[in-house]
Amino acid sequence: MKRNNRSELKYKCGLFTLILALLLPLVFTDTARAERSFVMQQVVVEAEVLPDASMQVTEKLTVDFSGHWNGFFISIPRGDTPVSDVVVYENGRPYTFNQGSSYGLPGTYIVKNENSKTTIDWSIDASDEVRSFDISYRVINAVKVHSDAAELYRKFIGSDNSQRVREVQVNLNLPPGAANYEQGKDILIWGHGPLQGEVNFTGSDAITWQVNNLPAYTFVEGRVVMPPALFPEAPADAYTGQVALSDILAEEHSWAQEANRERMLARAEVGGAVAIVLMALGSIYLLWRKYGRGYSTQFNGLYYRELPGQYSPAELSSLWNYRKIKPRDFTATILDLARRRFLAIEEERQEVRKILGTREFKSYRLTFLPAPEPASLRKPEEAVLRPHEQDLLDYLQHTIANGRGFIYLNDIEKYAKKNGQGFYGFWQQWTAGLNEQGERLNYFDFNGNMPLITLLTGLLLFIGGAAIVSEKIILGAALMLAGAIIGLVPRSFKKRSTTGQEDYVRWQAFRLFLQHFSQMERHEIPSLIIWEHYLVYAVTLGVAREVINQLELVFPNMQDGDYHFGYGWLNYCAWNSFHDLNDSFNGIGTVVERSLKTAHAAVSKSSSGSGGGGGFSSGGGGGGGGSSYGGR
Repeated sequence: MKRNNRSELKYKCGLFTLILALLLPLVFTDTARAERSFVMQQVVVEAEVLPDASMQVTEKLTVDFSGHWNGFFISIPRGDTPVSDVVVYENGRPYTFNQGSSYGLPGTYIVKNENSKTTIDWSIDASDEVRSFDISYRVINAVKVHSDAAELYRKFIGSDNSQRVREVQVNLNLPPGAANYEQGKDILIWGHGPLQGEVNFTGSDAITWQVNNLPAYTFVEGRVVMPPALFPEAPADAYTGQVALSDILAEEHSWAQEANRERMLARAEVGGAVAIVLMALGSIYLLWRKYGRGYSTQFNGLYYRELPGQYSPAELSSLWNYRKIKPRDFTATILDLARRRFLAIEEERQEVRKILGTREFKSYRLTFLPAPEPASLRKPEEAVLRPHEQDLLDYLQHTIANGRGFIYLNDIEKYAKKNGQGFYGFWQQWTAGLNEQGERLNYFDFNGNMPLITLLTGLLLFIGGAAIVSEKIILGAALMLAGAIIGLVPRSFKKRSTTGQEDYVRWQAFRLFLQHFSQMERHEIPSLIIWEHYLVYAVTLGVAREVINQLELVFPNMQDGDYHFGYGWLNYCAWNSFHDLNDSFNGIGTVVERSLKTAHAAVSKSSSGSGGGGGFSSGGGGGGGGSSYGGR
């Protein structure tokens, strides 16, 4: 097996492994979207601490419903802080309280106390719409009055909440008289939960906790220490008789230090993620310098007026297109065989009978000629066929023509329809032979095991990132991105050899010459017989139409002295101008390309079916309460 085929096989095996690794998590993950869902757009909690140590709460929920929903609920842990005086509102209108535990009609609600939780459930009729609800209740003994401080320690959203909330805001008003005390000294505040949350004094007697994009199963908790004198009406069971302030301060200090450590780790994670991606990009740059950047060349001219290499148009295509042989190279080879007198091309006009009359169409007849004598050619060496030229000629003459002395181009298309696999198999074999010839001509540098090594390295990085992304999302995502970059990007690196690059820049200059030659002085333009040779390369270089248009300007009668374009291989009586010749070349190319598409389609069909304020701390969790949300 040749080097390029072996490298291709290694790459395909590695690529299959990478794709398999990417797909496995999807196979074993429930990816089916629910027929209905809801999004918690906003939760705003308006709360007020009262002199009797209770707290009046109103939760304002904004919910985006998809599909049809019959109800919604809040569950609140009771503990030693039960709730009472529950009322549900929508747009200022109170819902009707429904005695018992059975769901009522839309616009009613029930309250259930079970499993140490109070569940407030209200009935609705919601379909693909955004609704807003206000749920008001009173929390008994929300504040504990210690000997040296009064403490509100409560979750506003609990860790049992399974819904992500886009925006959470808790506004707390303190009891009358709080404005007379110094904030940050007499009144202390903390927030617990995700590290991006913040808690701040927002008035002389007001506090706000705020979190954006609260993840599911993540609590938001507040703690406030106040003077006991603010609660003159507190009941006896609100008093603990304990000294607690020093323990509270020590606990919060410890949690704050832990949160700051986590923030430092988070910053380090971001820095590490950036470094990983930069290292991946740096590695790609170094690999590109070695395996992708073209060599400098001696030639730096604008035009090149002669053929830069002594190889066929199809062999040029391997160099020009990085081993990608195209249908037009098949056409160029047929034209070159005709130019060298192995074939003769004749345009014929044929009639096809239709129901409403006859229709005339152009057909192209290829006549197989005896091998020319070297002496009869302008270049005697052109009498010797290269392997791919001999293969194509034999295939046309013995397989498609089946021994006849001629074929029509549409015979190729008919054969491709009937024998799609055979025709496409020949095409694959023919292109593989051309690429092997490109290896022998030393067109390209060999990348060795670089594509496989980078693919495996990228795969390991991707798997490592996938393994930790649930815990370290930024670092995991960076590893996955770096893995994708290192595993896939180097595969696109292709580099011509020093001789291949030297030839390539000359072919670029030759192509530019083909596009602009009509602007030159007449004595600088090659003779018409040489343009016959150049034209077949123009087909491979994709500028045949432009060349023919310019030839019409320089040689308007398709004649140079006594020589007529295509003498001996084109039936020049059929063409009156280069415009007609251009149409004919396009027709040949169209038939060949259509035949290959037909064959490829046949192969595809046959193979289908296989297989003091500031940031939150991360501590806490000891506060009571904590709403969670759901629907029915």
